[in-house]
Amino acid sequence: MAINMRPFPEQAALFARCSEYAYLPEKEGKAKFKELGFKATFIDNDGSQAYWLVNDDDLVIVCRGTQPTEFKDIAADLKALPVKSSTGIGKTHLGFKESVDDIWADVVDLAHDYGKTRTVWCTGHSLGAAMATILAYRLQRADNLPSPQALFTYGSPRCGDKEYIRGMEATGLLAYRFVNNADIVARVPLWPFHHLAGAMYINHYGNLRTLTFKQSFKDVWRGFFVGLKRKEGINFFTNHSITRYAERLEHWAKGVEYPQP
Repeated sequence: MAINMRPFPEQAALFARCSEYAYLPEKEGKAKFKELGFKATFIDNDGSQAYWLVNDDDLVIVCRGTQPTEFKDIAADLKALPVKSSTGIGKTHLGFKESVDDIWADVVDLAHDYGKTRTVWCTGHSLGAAMATILAYRLQRADNLPSPQALFTYGSPRCGDKEYIRGMEATGLLAYRFVNNADIVARVPLWPFHHLAGAMYINHYGNLRTLTFKQSFKDVWRGFFVGLKRKEGINFFTNHSITRYAERLEHWAKGVEYPQP
């Protein structure tokens, strides 16, 4: 079934699993994507990676997130300097921009045959989410490449200044930014970087809720103390797990809520 024919919760769960599989080695990743019905091409250039997925109905770009063992990924996260964006509108995070620069030529080679007759879904987790955001904006503005059908990100850091983000929002791009409770990565880097407006918020119990300051404050400290009590780890970091995002969104896609007091 074409992705745009699926209910929105199923789309969100699918792209979360895709973002999880993007961390797998090439052979394992291709096998997992095949199970989802996609033929996968692995893109790897100077330590920046993504998967290009194709089936009869859809094109998907899944950007790989930060790998703790990859120096290039860690260095990209730390290069939090605002630099002129490739679109000429506003400024982006230097490290995230360079990671997209690394894979851009490969994306163009794979995408150019489709032109504007097709659309592409963009997704990713962590560093991969920031890459997918910048990549989606480039594709939106490119003359002869597929435009994004939508952008789905999980645990995304901020990746552009206010002008860049406003320019991106002005294109009308559909963007869904999922934040799992106290995920610390979704709260960095700080000024001058901003998020796209809105967030799909997953609360402490794993259920989708409207994000408010009160809800967030309550969940953060509830999870912090519960994590310490159960020795599960501080939830600022454990909530960043893409597996946790995928599990909770798959539960949501089934139309069932986790129990909560």
